[in-house]
Amino acid sequence: MNIAILIKYDFDPTAGGVQRVTDNLSTIFYNAGHTIIIICFTDIEQDYLHSPIPVFTVNSETDLKNLIRKQKITVVINQEGYSRKFTKLVLNSRRPDTYVINNLHINPLNFYDNYRQFIGLFLKNHKLSLLNNILVHKTILGYHIVKQRYDLNYIIKHTNAFVMLSERFKPELFFLAPSLKKFEKKIHGIGNPFTLPDIDITLLNKENIILFVGRLNILQKRVDLLMEIWKDLHQKLPEWKFWVVGEGEDQDYMKDFCKKNQLNRVTFFGKDNPNDYYKKAKIFHLTSAFEGFGNVLVEAQSYGCVPILFNSYSAAQDIVTSTENGILIKPFDVNAYVDETISLVLNPEKLSDMGLNGYENTKIFSYPETYKKWEQVFNSLK
Repeated sequence: MNIAILIKYDFDPTAGGVQRVTDNLSTIFYNAGHTIIIICFTDIEQDYLHSPIPVFTVNSETDLKNLIRKQKITVVINQEGYSRKFTKLVLNSRRPDTYVINNLHINPLNFYDNYRQFIGLFLKNHKLSLLNNILVHKTILGYHIVKQRYDLNYIIKHTNAFVMLSERFKPELFFLAPSLKKFEKKIHGIGNPFTLPDIDITLLNKENIILFVGRLNILQKRVDLLMEIWKDLHQKLPEWKFWVVGEGEDQDYMKDFCKKNQLNRVTFFGKDNPNDYYKKAKIFHLTSAFEGFGNVLVEAQSYGCVPILFNSYSAAQDIVTSTENGILIKPFDVNAYVDETISLVLNPEKLSDMGLNGYENTKIFSYPETYKKWEQVFNSLK
């Protein structure tokens, strides 16, 4: 098949989750014998060289339509899977024999489960904090549910397949839009693909380090809770250090928190390739309120770094089996998070075993295993 993967920004596989996944998927499909192109719908001229997979830039519906015809595209994978407006553009641009697959990269209930935080931050940023009350929250939530239900019904009805990051997200989807159950055969769950590093993790020189990798923000990543947890651990684990890799809008908050509480064993490394940090760290902390998948969890496991996280989104259980290859904590129980971390630190044999189990667990997200699932989606189109 001639497959186009469509993203709504310039392509840089080092920049973020969707772009990195786009890079991985394009490689998987190319290795399986498909013809692949990546299309960036942006005004930014693309200069990324991705041989042997071409990368094109378009900035209008006409350009997209012409490119799909010129390249004789039979399948478009739309990475803006949640956007009704962008989906319409793709549908209008396809050839008569082109299939459209929408790919959703976040859990369907991310807003519903966290609407107070979303709305509160929006009102604060727009200097409307006086409206931050239950009535306004419920009104906005109700509008969001109606709009989301309308958008999802349109998208799934008119596209040929809808791929989410976990089969566990189906109940969330049907909760938001019960009428979508009649399209269940169109709806699939496929986790993000990974390649295991070519290393022997038993030979890694691990240190007493707890690691966080990700965007430094409060709304999704809950770095406020991350710092509260470390504040407690700083006192109880004097031999341990905390490393932070990433950047974001709340990094100043985190640094100020460290100064205020004299947390002098925290190091901020900024945006960097996390692999060398995974190699040294024994424990990985994730405090997110929601995720689509949680790429960093699999990355950590692939280097024998044991993840501890809140069980705050369904796909977490696809990656972590609690007490076997990581620890799942009740959302958002900071005290339990601290206790479980200390318990693991005080049991180095268990920590080592969980690291080995995590490494083995990542094999289920390998390129071959991932392609088997995508092949089922492709077969369902015919």
